[in-house]
Amino acid sequence: MNSNLEMRERRGVRNTHNVISIIFLSLVALMGLSLSIVLLIKNASLKREEDAVQSELDSLNAEGYYTKAEAEKLVESVRIETEEKTKNSIREMIQQKLENGDGTTSAIRALFPDQMVVASGGRYYFFPITDEIEHHSFEPDDFEEGENGFLTYVGDDPSVKIRNGIDVSRFQGSIDWKAVSEAGIDFAIVRAGLRGTTEGKMLVDDYFEDNVEGAIKNGIDVGVYFYSQALDEVEAAEEVQMILDLIEPYDITFPVVIDVESAESDTARTAKMSSDEYEVVVKTFCDTVKNAGYTPMIYGNVKSFTLLMDAVDVDDYNIWIAYYGLPLYYPYHFDIWQYTSTGHVDGIVGDVDLNICITDYR
Repeated sequence: MNSNLEMRERRGVRNTHNVISIIFLSLVALMGLSLSIVLLIKNASLKREEDAVQSELDSLNAEGYYTKAEAEKLVESVRIETEEKTKNSIREMIQQKLENGDGTTSAIRALFPDQMVVASGGRYYFFPITDEIEHHSFEPDDFEEGENGFLTYVGDDPSVKIRNGIDVSRFQGSIDWKAVSEAGIDFAIVRAGLRGTTEGKMLVDDYFEDNVEGAIKNGIDVGVYFYSQALDEVEAAEEVQMILDLIEPYDITFPVVIDVESAESDTARTAKMSSDEYEVVVKTFCDTVKNAGYTPMIYGNVKSFTLLMDAVDVDDYNIWIAYYGLPLYYPYHFDIWQYTSTGHVDGIVGDVDLNICITDYR
């Protein structure tokens, strides 16, 4: 009897196990079915999204849009084409300037419109154009050469009034100042003297008195300049005193000028001067002139106001810029522009420097 009971219990346990197994397997099957349904729904949703995206892309392409890969390919193609066109344009510009006789420096300057390019000693120097200094307002085509060789203003600013002038020294010899006046010259800057480039001896210009007296007698306003080779403020003061003594008897209405130029010689006494040393000389000269009651001015070329001095440091003084040719290659304010060294004026034999003045010194 006990054995029968045990057998029944064992069969009951097995039946229970079978039921549990069936239930478990059923649950697994249901879960698998549910997962399959979820995956099917998800796939269907993804397919709809993919179809929508593709449809949008097809629509964009139909309207002229590009895929990212296509756009990148187009950009690279345009970049290569632009670089090639730019190179060809630069080569053509340089070639044209050289063929026109503009020279290498002029061609290089055209490539760097935001900088002043200076050639010196076989090298090129680049100086960014700054807004720390007032710029002149002239456009490249505001000036043109007249029939008499004088520069004329053809811009549209009615406030601009220019006066024609010359600067002279013993190199012009004896001058017929009456004929010069009748030729339309309004002012003359006469060299008072110079300091030697090697020994440093100061000399009075041989024609100083004749030129000053001849110009004033014929109604021409006169200023004077001194070719400086001063090394320091002591020598600069010596140069100023020499000038003040020379001009004391005369009515000098135009500026008293310090001529700052590189002697272009390794043996010149100023060959190794720094820009700071040049500026000390210039400021000593100009401040002394001002204290004596005259208008001080600095004469120089583009190199003078970049390599020899920093234009920002001497911006407080009147400026006489030397640049030959049109348009003027100097961005900053100026008062007198020496635009040629090969001018011709009645009453003077040979070449003479021609200038225009845009500041009223009368």
